[in-house]
Amino acid sequence: MGYFSKVCAKSNLPVVHSDRGYSSLNRVVALLPNGTKITGSYDGYGRVDGIELHEQWDDVKFVLEQHYAGESYHDLGKSKDELAQGHFMSNDFLLYCTMMKPNGFKTYAGYKTAFHKYANW
Repeated sequence: MGYFSKVCAKSNLPVVHSDRGYSSLNRVVALLPNGTKITGSYDGYGRVDGIELHEQWDDVKFVLEQHYAGESYHDLGKSKDELAQGHFMSNDFLLYCTMMKPNGFKTYAGYKTAFHKYANW
């Protein structure tokens, strides 16, 4: 199926798979509508900490672990799609996200603007 990912429901930062080497953009809390909370590394293929999320993919909300403050599923907005599938962007964009925008983007539109400027797409 290939890589796929979301952005953080709080910070609008991209969630990238573990092989990218950016742990601050990889460690997530995945929240499901039934109250299930899974914490761990996102593998880029729909699994957090080895737990499959494919069947709930449209409903799962990702929050980067460093931004999670105990919110419930219903406290958060939707995790929107990550434009580069959590993999196919330049390191310039990831460095921008971790160094210039460590607290994230106010909106998904802000993420998209930075993505188009720095991600080399």
